[in-house]
Amino acid sequence: MSQDTFHLTFPSAQIDTPLHLLIVEDVAEDAELIVLALSNADFNFTYDIAETVASYQELLETRTYSAVLSDYRLPGFDGLQALKVLRQSKQQIPFILITGNLGEESAVECIKAGITDYLVKTRLFRLPIILAKALKEFELRHAQQREIAERKRVETTLKHNEQRFRALIENATDINLILDEDNHFTYVSPSVKRILGYDPTTLIGKSFFDFIYPEDKSRIIEFLQQVKETTRISQSLKDFCILTHQNTWVVLEAIATNLQDDPAVAGLVVNCHDITERYQASEKLQHDAHYDQLTGLANRTTILKQLKQIIEETQQEKEDLFAILFLDLDRFKVVNDGLGHLIGDELLKEIAERLEQCRRGGDLLARFGGDEFVFLLRNIREKKEAVMIAQCIHKVLTAPFILGNQEIFISASVGIALSSPYYDQPEQMLRDADIAMYRAKASGKACYEEFAPNMYLCALKELHLDSELRQAMQRQELVVYYQPIFSLQNQTIVGAEALVRWQPQGKPLISPNDFIPLAEETGLIIVLDQWVLRTACQQFCQWQQQFKGFAPKFISVNLSPKQFSQRNLSQQINDILKETGLEGQYLKL
Repeated sequence: MSQDTFHLTFPSAQIDTPLHLLIVEDVAEDAELIVLALSNADFNFTYDIAETVASYQELLETRTYSAVLSDYRLPGFDGLQALKVLRQSKQQIPFILITGNLGEESAVECIKAGITDYLVKTRLFRLPIILAKALKEFELRHAQQREIAERKRVETTLKHNEQRFRALIENATDINLILDEDNHFTYVSPSVKRILGYDPTTLIGKSFFDFIYPEDKSRIIEFLQQVKETTRISQSLKDFCILTHQNTWVVLEAIATNLQDDPAVAGLVVNCHDITERYQASEKLQHDAHYDQLTGLANRTTILKQLKQIIEETQQEKEDLFAILFLDLDRFKVVNDGLGHLIGDELLKEIAERLEQCRRGGDLLARFGGDEFVFLLRNIREKKEAVMIAQCIHKVLTAPFILGNQEIFISASVGIALSSPYYDQPEQMLRDADIAMYRAKASGKACYEEFAPNMYLCALKELHLDSELRQAMQRQELVVYYQPIFSLQNQTIVGAEALVRWQPQGKPLISPNDFIPLAEETGLIIVLDQWVLRTACQQFCQWQQQFKGFAPKFISVNLSPKQFSQRNLSQQINDILKETGLEGQYLKL
């Protein structure tokens, strides 16, 4: 447990009173990031850190806090349990969940459990705004609760007369209605002007259902009928829409009580609370969980869900065919590195718009991640339909993109995987489409390839070969051969070229054509080249010592083009020359 004090500046939401925060976090670096994220807030605060449930309970019992900032996954308990511990304490304060990754179901569960708010750790810059908002809303809610408590106290002392009853409900912040037997307004509180824009006097005598969203009417009719069947028992209605004076829709929740037997009321009392912002936030959570925020396309979660569903449906209806097109933009990294990520993002949005031109009705287009997109083609009769979509993709990407006065040309490599009875999981089909896409990329980019089973076997072979190559370097199975360079002019050996070979123990020699391209692709070529260079320099020094004046005049060593992306390549070469003792004049690269 640690404590410190900071004076922070936060112009968008000022808190005048000093705060004492309780941070529930077992990773010290994450706790420090939370504190640093508050560095732009204009209020004084102190904080304590609880790393375990025991220290958390002890701090809540012994100290008073303004808010709790809790991680979701903690040693021995989680964020929801931390919320439960807070509720069991005497402190009623905001509880903000800070998590590394919160899925859709967990987010809904946390909201239902009653957390004040939450955010992911990658968006900690929003913590000051969320904390300030939570504190103000919490204070407002407590003020409202005190107001409600006071209202109830007054209600118990007032006699049942219409004048005092109206005084009570007209001071409410929610909309209060009284409906007669036919569901017409006999009273509407002044707050309807603020929330819905209507003059309350103009609503008297009109039907409640004149303002209800059509799809909600049947549900509300049933609800009001249930209310009429009992007296003085409050019943709740959630999430219904009502028309405003500006012809927009507001989402309300209501509590209704039958007071038809009360002469001062003689109707149904309906208290309506505006939950539009909460509803929109929930809707946004649902949307963001299934759609890519940059392009507006479906995201990875949606494509996996839809693909799983269609696989299950196809297993029952064998005649239905479908396909996956997995496309990856060629050289997109060059755009990002050369023109910046903002231009890269704009390019992705325009690419998404062009790809929409290739989407047929009923098909799904998704951004899978980064510069990868996926088409899910439904109800295809033959594979040439998938090929036509691939050709359409290449066609729509042919024209240049104009971004920031820059003309950008981009292409895509496309992999096609057709439906098969062997697919029972969406990941299998996406994997095969991805393999076909990489085959298209290896074939020269800007083309498409249809998946074939031998591609998967080749991918497994490459994976195995990659593992074996890494182990071969550890087992010292790589050797350097030296090809003489012969002078036709004076009939002597003037130099040698270093060539790496792979000699597994007890197995035939493996051709460099099999493992050099793999080393290039995986980046292992960087380490391999350095080893060959060092070995060749050492060997040349031995020849100079062994053969004196008869040694070759130079040694040639090949370097991968990837080496030249290393900023310290010159320094690496100089270090090897110094280490082996070879003078640079004898080395050719």
